Amino acid sequence: MPMTLTTEDLGDVPDVNAATLDELLASDAFGKFAALSASDEEFIQASNEWEPGAACAAFMQAHGSDPWVMEYRERGQQFRAEGQVTLEQVRQAFQSYLLGGSEWRTAFAWSEIAL
Repeated sequence: MPMTLTTEDLGDVPDVNAATLDELLASDAFGKFAALSASDEEFIQASNEWEPGAACAAFMQAHGSDPWVMEYRERGQQFRAEGQVTLEQVRQAFQSYLLGGSEWRTAFAWSEIAL
């Protein structure tokens, strides 16, 4: 199923493939959010949670990445991965989602959030 990658700085990239997805997410040059969608109602998304402070500095020191939050929506429900994740974890989850795998779902603990 064709998917669209939407980012803050690049806008929509329709019919994105695995190589393009890797290229765009490998650097932090796409802005503070990215969403990979099959439709308006089914997607996975991530946003940068960097802010000045000791907690963010500790996360960056420990993981070599800004902290990110990740969510997905399907069947009218939205879920958030517990805790913060790295950009590499976002990239891997987006790749799995794009390819129809289940790793993106099983690699994280997800909690439903109210819409």
